[in-house]
Amino acid sequence: MKLCQKCDQPVAEEITTCPSCGSAILGGRKYIDDYRIVDVLHEGHSSFLCRAIRERTQELVMIRLFTPESGVDEQVARRLKRELEQIRKLPADGFVRHHAIRRSSDGLWYRISEWINTENWGSLLAAGRLQDSGVLIDLFHQTASILAELHDQGHFIPHLILNDIIVVKNERNELKIKIDYKLSRFFDPKLDRPGAMLKNLMDSHPDIVDQRPLDFRSDIWSLGKIFVELLTADLEARDFLAKVDELDLPDELAVLLKVMLAEDPDMRPRSMAEIADSLARIQRSRHGKSPAETAIGQRVPPRAVSRLRTIVKLLAAAVFVLVVAGFVFWFQMGQRQEDDAAGLKKYANKYADSVAFLVTEYWLEAGDVRYYHNLTEGTAFLVDPDGYMLTGRHVACPWLEDTTLFATAEYLKLSNLTPHFGYRIFLWFDGEKAFNRVASMMQNPELTDVYFTDIAYSTEETPRLKIAAVAKTPSQTRQLLSSPLRDDFAVLKIDSVPPGLTPLPLELAMDPQNISKLAPVIALGFPLGRRTQEDTVNVSVTSGHVRRTFKNLIQVDASVHGGNSGGPIIDTRGKVIGIVAGVAMDTSQGVMQPAAPMWDIGMVLPIGKAVELLIELKAGRTKWNGVLDFSVENAMQQIREKAVAGKWAEAMKTADEKLAQSPQPTLVTAAGMMHFCAADYQGAKQLFSQTLSMDADDYQARWMLYLIDWLVDDSAASVHRRILLDFDWQSDAEFQSYLARVLEKLIDEESALQSWYNFSEKSWLNLVVGLLHIRRDEWTAAENLMREAMLVADPDAWEYFLARAQLDELQRRRRATLNTESQWNRYNSEIKDFEKAFEDAKTGKLARREKLVALYTKIADGAVDLKEKLAIMAQTHEVIPDNRNILAALAYYSAAGEDWSDSLGFIKKFLQTRVRQNARSMSMGLLEACVLNYQGNDEAAQKILENYGSRIRNPWFLDIHDYLRGKLTEQSLKKKAGEAPEKLLTAYTFMGFWEEGSGRPEVAIKHYKEALESFLDDWLEYDFARERIKKLKKAAGADR
Repeated sequence: MKLCQKCDQPVAEEITTCPSCGSAILGGRKYIDDYRIVDVLHEGHSSFLCRAIRERTQELVMIRLFTPESGVDEQVARRLKRELEQIRKLPADGFVRHHAIRRSSDGLWYRISEWINTENWGSLLAAGRLQDSGVLIDLFHQTASILAELHDQGHFIPHLILNDIIVVKNERNELKIKIDYKLSRFFDPKLDRPGAMLKNLMDSHPDIVDQRPLDFRSDIWSLGKIFVELLTADLEARDFLAKVDELDLPDELAVLLKVMLAEDPDMRPRSMAEIADSLARIQRSRHGKSPAETAIGQRVPPRAVSRLRTIVKLLAAAVFVLVVAGFVFWFQMGQRQEDDAAGLKKYANKYADSVAFLVTEYWLEAGDVRYYHNLTEGTAFLVDPDGYMLTGRHVACPWLEDTTLFATAEYLKLSNLTPHFGYRIFLWFDGEKAFNRVASMMQNPELTDVYFTDIAYSTEETPRLKIAAVAKTPSQTRQLLSSPLRDDFAVLKIDSVPPGLTPLPLELAMDPQNISKLAPVIALGFPLGRRTQEDTVNVSVTSGHVRRTFKNLIQVDASVHGGNSGGPIIDTRGKVIGIVAGVAMDTSQGVMQPAAPMWDIGMVLPIGKAVELLIELKAGRTKWNGVLDFSVENAMQQIREKAVAGKWAEAMKTADEKLAQSPQPTLVTAAGMMHFCAADYQGAKQLFSQTLSMDADDYQARWMLYLIDWLVDDSAASVHRRILLDFDWQSDAEFQSYLARVLEKLIDEESALQSWYNFSEKSWLNLVVGLLHIRRDEWTAAENLMREAMLVADPDAWEYFLARAQLDELQRRRRATLNTESQWNRYNSEIKDFEKAFEDAKTGKLARREKLVALYTKIADGAVDLKEKLAIMAQTHEVIPDNRNILAALAYYSAAGEDWSDSLGFIKKFLQTRVRQNARSMSMGLLEACVLNYQGNDEAAQKILENYGSRIRNPWFLDIHDYLRGKLTEQSLKKKAGEAPEKLLTAYTFMGFWEEGSGRPEVAIKHYKEALESFLDDWLEYDFARERIKKLKKAAGADR
C-alpha cells in the first residue's frame, strides 16, 4: 500500500491516480539510499516507518523517513542528532535504540533504529491475548517501570500515546515492552495533521487543554489513558473516568487509575516509581492469599475430639469427591482425545493440498559421458504466501551426502578429466497428475517417461522452482552429537503459488524439550514415494505420538518411510513442529551387524532452525543453494594467476565473472579478497557480508569486515569489532580476536610480532602491525613488515595477497618521493633483491609442502597408533622447526607415551617462545607440573605451579592451577566449569593426570572419561586423555 500525498488516501501499489482527489500518485519507494525496504509498518502524512536491510552489509534496521510535509530541515535534523546523543545514554533494556539521523540522496531526512519484530496492539486485542488481566497488569508494570527509569534520568514524554509503547514477544512467547522515546514530538509546530491517537490525546489531556506546562505528571495522566484504552479495547475512548467505573477491576487498580487520571496534576501520584510499586503489589495480590485467609489457616480448634470428627467427615467427603473427579477426569480424557483426533483430522484436510511430492535427479559427466546418476524422492510443504517451501536437505540436495558421487569426481580428476555436475528437481502438489504408469512397461525408461514433468514445478522450465537455501552441515564431532539429524533442512521457492493453497503455520518459538510425551501428532507425506501412488499425487496422513524429545530431535511413533522425508509433523494446534528426517536404525548382533530401519520410530528435526533460516531469507540475506561446481578449482587458479602478477583490477574482474557463473562460497570469499586488494572496500564489504550470511562461523569473513571498518575509520561503530573483541581462548576465532586487539592497540606491537604459532599467523601479524605503521605514516617500517609478511606466508594464502597489495601501494608512494637517479636506482635494486629473496623462499616452501603433504596424509588416515603419530610429528618438526603448534603436539604425545624427558624438553622449548596466552600456551605450564608430579618430583612441580600463577592472567586456568595446588576443591572446579566443553576438557584432563601422579589410576580413568565427553576431538588434551586411558587399562590388565 501507499498514500496519496495530497489527501492521505491509501491505495494499492499499482494505482497511479488517487480515486479520492484525482491526484497523480507516484510508485511506492523501494530504497532509502543503500537500504532496501523489506516491509512498511506505518505510512502517514509526515513520515513512514519501515523495516529495511543494508545490502552491502546485510544489516537489518528500522527506518523512519520524514516527508517534506513533516517540516524536518537542516536545523531540525541538527536538533534531532543532539537529542539522539542524549537518548543513547538511556539504559539498553526497555528502550528502542536509535542509531543515526541521515539525509537521503533525494534530500529527505530519516532516522535509523534497531530492527524490532513488533506485535500490533490492535491484533493483540482482536486475538484476545489481552483479555487475561494478569497479562495486562504485567504489561502495565513493565511500562511504568521503564518510564520510571526515564524519569530518573530527568526525561519525560510530553505527548505519550500507545504508539510510543512497543510490544514484542521473547523466545518464550511472553510479551515484553520497549519504549520508543523521543525528546520532542513535533518537528513543525504548524503541522495540521497529527495522527488519530495523538489528536485524541491533545483533545482530552487536561494539561494540554488548559495549556498548563507539561511535566512528569503529564506523563502519568497519559499513561492512565493508555491503560484504560487497553482495558476497554477502545482506542478512541474519551470519558476515561467513566470507563474505569464500568470495568470490573480490583479495588486497588481502580483507585490507581482514577488518581492517575485526575484533572489536577497535584492529585496524581508523585512519581512513576509509585505507580510501578502499586502495580507490583496488585500482581502479588493476584497470586497470593489474603491476610485473613492466612490467619484462619493458622488457628487451632479448641477440642481435639471435635477436630477428629471433622477430619472423619472431611475424609468421607474427599473420597466422594475423588470418585466423582475420577469419573469426570475419565470422561474429559476421552472427550479430549476425541477433540484432538477431530482437530488433527481437520488440519490434515486443510493442509494436504499444500504438501508436494518432490523428485531430484542428479549426475556427474565428463565430456559427453555420464559416469554417475542418481534419483531421490521426498516431500516438501508450503510455508509462506511468497512461495517458500521447506523440505529436508537430503531431499533437495541429496548429492551433498552422496559419498559415491564425490569418489567418482575424485576418480575423474585423477584421470585428468573435469567432472561436471548437473541436477534437476520437479515438484507436484497434492491432486496433480505426476506418475505415468505406462513407464512400467518400457525398457530403461527415462525420468520423463516415469513422471509427467511438463506440468510440474521445475528447476528447468516454468513454472519455476529453485533451491533458495540449504542448512550448513555440522562437521565437528561435538556438533554432530548435539545435532544428530545434522540440521537436515532446506528451503525451496516456487515462482507462483497455486490458487487456494494455505501455507502451513510454523511454531515460531518452540523448545522441543517442553513438548509433552504422548502428545498427538500427524505426519503428511508420500511414504515409499511413487510406489504407493496412482497417476495423481495423493498425500498420505499418518497419526502418532511424541515419544521422546531432545534439544535437536523429536522422536515420534508415527509410521514414516523414505518418501516422508522432508514432510511436516503437525501438532493439535495445527502448527508444524518439525520436519521428518528419517527413521531409527536397529543394528543386529553378530559379525556383520546389518542395520534395519525401524519404520515406526520417526526421527524429526525441530522446526526452530528452519524458521530462523526462512526469516533471514525473507529479510534478503544471501544463502548458499547447495549446488556443486567442480570447476571452482580452475576458476580459483585463474584468479590467483592474475593476483600473483599484481593485476588486482583484472583479478577482481575475473573473480566477479566466475562468481556470476557459480555462486559458490569459495568464490564469494575470493572475490571479496580481490576487491580488498584493489582497494574497493565497499565491494569487498558487501561480498564478505554475503560470506558471513552463508556461514555465521566464518571468522575470517568477520575479521575482514572489521578490518575494512578500521581502514575507513568506522571501527568504533563496527558490530564486528565488538563481537571479535568478546571472543576468548574458548573460541575458534581466538586468533582473529587477537588481531582485532592488536589493531585496537590493546596489545603492544613488539609482543604481537612474537606471538604467532605458525607461519600463517606470523604473516597476518606482520601485515596488521604494518597497517598500524601506515596509519602513522611510517612508510619504511611498514614496507619491511609487508615484505616479512610475504616471505613467511604460503604463496597461495590470502594473507600473502593482502600483504602484496599493500606493498605495491607502499612502493608506489615511495617511488613518488625519490628525487635523484641514484635514489631511484638504489631503491629498484632493493626491490629486485627482495624479489629474489621471495622467489628463493617460495621454492623452499613448495619443497616443504610436498614433504608435509606426505606426512599429513599418514595422520589423516586415522589408523596410526601413538608411536607412529609421535614419529610423524618428529619428522614434521624437522621440516618446520619454528612451528609452535608442532612443539605443543610433541609435548603432549611424548607425555601420553610416557617419554617424560622428551616431553619436558619440548615443553621447555615451547615456553621459551613468546607466544600469546591462549588455551595451548596456558596448558603447557600445567602439563609440565603434572609430568613432574608423575615423576615424583613434588617440589619441582609446586615451584612450576607457583611461577605459573604469577604469569598467567586467565581466571579459568588459574582455577585449575589452584586445584592442583590444593586451594580449590574438585566440586568447586566442576561447578566453575559448568557446561562449557573447553573448560570440562581442560579441567578433567589435568585432574586425571594429577591423580595418576598421586597413585590413583582408577580415579584418573574416571576423570579422563569425563574429558572425552567434551567431544572436542581436535584438541591435544582430548588425544592425551584417550591415550592415557589405553595405557592405564593395559597396565591394569597386566596386573590381573
